[in-house]
Amino acid sequence: MEIVLSAVAAALIGAAGPWVVARVPEPEEADEDKVSYADIARPRWLAPALAAVAALFAGTVAWGTDLPGLLPAWVLVSGVGAWLSYVDIRTRLLPYAIVAPLYLATWLLVGLAALIEQDARLLLQALIANIVVYVIFRVLYEIGRFLGGALGYGDVRLAAVLAVVLGPLGPDATLVGMYAGFLVGAVAGVVLSLARLIDRRSFAFGQYLVLGAVIGAAWGPRLYGS
Repeated sequence: MEIVLSAVAAALIGAAGPWVVARVPEPEEADEDKVSYADIARPRWLAPALAAVAALFAGTVAWGTDLPGLLPAWVLVSGVGAWLSYVDIRTRLLPYAIVAPLYLATWLLVGLAALIEQDARLLLQALIANIVVYVIFRVLYEIGRFLGGALGYGDVRLAAVLAVVLGPLGPDATLVGMYAGFLVGAVAGVVLSLARLIDRRSFAFGQYLVLGAVIGAAWGPRLYGS
């Protein structure tokens, strides 16, 4: 039942994506060829597609986790993560106007999970994961600025958000979640670059971070037997 409820709730959030994305303010310093958020929100297929992706994400996490109190946080991350993945693919941007509220809401829901599970350690684990992942991604971002890497600061912010919901599931989930995002993203980047479908210096990485986090939540502890 938890799997079904999580999938349905996430699907509803995902389906609201076009309405939200169309109202995101345009960045002040955007490339001239950037397609507007309103334009990318117009396709009729978008709402059901985002709903399906969000449902798959949340259902997978609900199937793999043994902390039901965390599911509301993961439902939100799954739904909004579907929006952000699509926006990043289309614009190579992860809007602060979406990521910042998601970060705050995620912390509130993790706090709620700590109350439900009666385990204050969930908050401490979330905080540690948040700090460690942010520092690692910030260092990678700074290195990439000099070496021409594709990691953007929006990816740093999103990784920090995902760490908040991965942390309470344990270090194994966090490690696998972050590593899986890098691995899947690296493989996809090489393949798409060789096929000349993308420019490796302007690579949308957000969707791989979200997918990796889902993999970490569902399979991380299992892979390490914890």
